[in-house]
Amino acid sequence: MSLYITSEQFNNQNEIKKGEYEECSFKNCDFSDLDLNSFVFCDCEFENCNLSNLKLTDTAFRDVTFINCKLMGNQFSDCNPFSISFTFDGCILDFSSFYQLKIKKTVFKNCRLLQTDFAETDLSNAKFINCDLSGAVFENTTLTKSDFSSSVNLNIDPESNAIKNAMFSKHNVLGLLSKYNIKIVD
Repeated sequence: MSLYITSEQFNNQNEIKKGEYEECSFKNCDFSDLDLNSFVFCDCEFENCNLSNLKLTDTAFRDVTFINCKLMGNQFSDCNPFSISFTFDGCILDFSSFYQLKIKKTVFKNCRLLQTDFAETDLSNAKFINCDLSGAVFENTTLTKSDFSSSVNLNIDPESNAIKNAMFSKHNVLGLLSKYNIKIVD
């Protein structure tokens, strides 16, 4: 029988037992490098946690919120795709991968996403609010109606991504033209 935990608070932990966690909160935990294979997190919140380099094979994240967390090097593409949904606020997601996930309406707010892989990801209606997208990979990515208007350092090729009705500011629109090696002057 699998462990089922609901409505618990975990503070300053560095280990976690395999199971299903529902409506739990995790604060100031360091789970870096842990094996979270086949764990289930539903309606949970992680705040000020180090969650870098996790093993996420078949891990389920359903309506999970990450606030001020370090999530570097995670292969979210290994997660269980069924009902996957999360929100990131003030997080560091450098070198992570969302390859081929369907994560429509995902919110990334005040996040750093250096070298993050979004290739072949469905990010329809996603919001990238005040994010740094230096080196982030968008290739065959669905960005329909996504909002990049307040983000910086983006490099998106309109010819190899679906960007219909996506929003960009006039300052970051240059990231749509970078492949052409042109100079734009005021």
